[in-house]
Amino acid sequence: MDKVVVVLACLGSFSILCQWYVFVSLRKYLFGRYAPISRSVAYPVLAGLAAFNFFALLLSFNSSWLPPDSLGRKIATVIYFSYLGLVLVLCLEFLLIGALSITWSIKDIFAGVSGRVRKGSHLPCADERGCVGSNEKVRFDPASDEASTQDRALGPFANDDAPFSATRRSFLKWTTAAGVTTALAYAGRGVAQGYQGPVVEELEYIHPLLTGSSRPITLLHVTDFHFGLFMGTPELYRLVRRLNEIDADALVITGDVFHSSHTPVEIAAPILETLRPREFGTYAILGNHDFYAGEWRSVRALKKSGITVLRNEWIELTHGEVPILLGGIDDPLGNWVWGKDFPNFRGFLKKAPSQRGLRILLSHRPNVLPLAAHGKIDLVLAGHIHAGQVILPAGGEGRGVSLASLVSPYTHGWYQERSTSMYLNRGIGLTFVPWRINCPPEIALIRLKGADAATSGKDGAIKDG
Repeated sequence: MDKVVVVLACLGSFSILCQWYVFVSLRKYLFGRYAPISRSVAYPVLAGLAAFNFFALLLSFNSSWLPPDSLGRKIATVIYFSYLGLVLVLCLEFLLIGALSITWSIKDIFAGVSGRVRKGSHLPCADERGCVGSNEKVRFDPASDEASTQDRALGPFANDDAPFSATRRSFLKWTTAAGVTTALAYAGRGVAQGYQGPVVEELEYIHPLLTGSSRPITLLHVTDFHFGLFMGTPELYRLVRRLNEIDADALVITGDVFHSSHTPVEIAAPILETLRPREFGTYAILGNHDFYAGEWRSVRALKKSGITVLRNEWIELTHGEVPILLGGIDDPLGNWVWGKDFPNFRGFLKKAPSQRGLRILLSHRPNVLPLAAHGKIDLVLAGHIHAGQVILPAGGEGRGVSLASLVSPYTHGWYQERSTSMYLNRGIGLTFVPWRINCPPEIALIRLKGADAATSGKDGAIKDG
């Protein structure tokens, strides 16, 4: 608990500093207030920021202020975390604007120095006796001498409205205004896309073991609901209705159904209980946030909903003559990016049925792929990353560039290592900020098909539908 408190205190301090930096930058670039901030202004602003954040956190998480799952609490949470997201975006923008301003200043300095060097031989001496070798007398003028002294003090900014010229001030002002407007527009777009209905991605996975099957086996794969933060009962009802509209042999959920210890998991169980029965059943594993919400609270709620929870265990799904071996592992916890190194993975593999069959692994974290490849797993279904919730329309393979690529080699879509394929789902819910940009929520409908060796080419051929 002490470690958690220290981490939260550090995050809070960093957040306040970022908000202060945005305030200072807006004051300087947008409103043209270049004078230093006095203590009489700085202290009240910092105190106000601290009070605002404390009040907003209470609105977002204190059940005695706003009831859990209420519309007011959801609105307060979305607004506050969108504000924090905007602060981070504006920090990056102002760092770029500051770098541009510094570059401009360096350019002016060199321009001023070179200009004075070129003009130096033509300047008259400031001496009533005149220059050496010249019969011309120079009259002393106090006003012009004072101006010259100021010019020497200001250097390249001698003719500027100190410290910046009117041209540069105007440029910085309109650049800042454009940046703030763009950030607000993208935040609005991010919230709208974050709450849009999930996109159904139709995919195919081809494996020779399934050759001869009378029909494809269909799996519905969803992940990362994060019920309790930005998702409430209305969104969960809509998700369940959408899932019930899709025909599939099995439904698999790869973790983070619930969000935190403040999540009222008990009110989700009756909604999840309305999921339609599937021929092969409905299965879930625990993600890191399910542990944060309370390990046994999460397990009880899922089991009460009629969902089979796979905890480092395997189950056999019979389909004709070819068994499908479905395994699920608990999240290893640890830090957000990597977690621990799946210390029990070897023991988990030993629990697998001995007969040959298509081996499918449900793992919350995608960094299990190398271990799965060595363990001869055929297909891994994973989540956790949310595809960074922001995907830039660039990069190869049609994948785009996800913000998650800053911290993880796996972001979204298909991956292959040896004969093991992995599909990494973008997820349903939201965390950190309530935005999705070019990264809509996802339901994956995966058709498992058989083919002869000449058609498939190799085990685990994959294809987007």
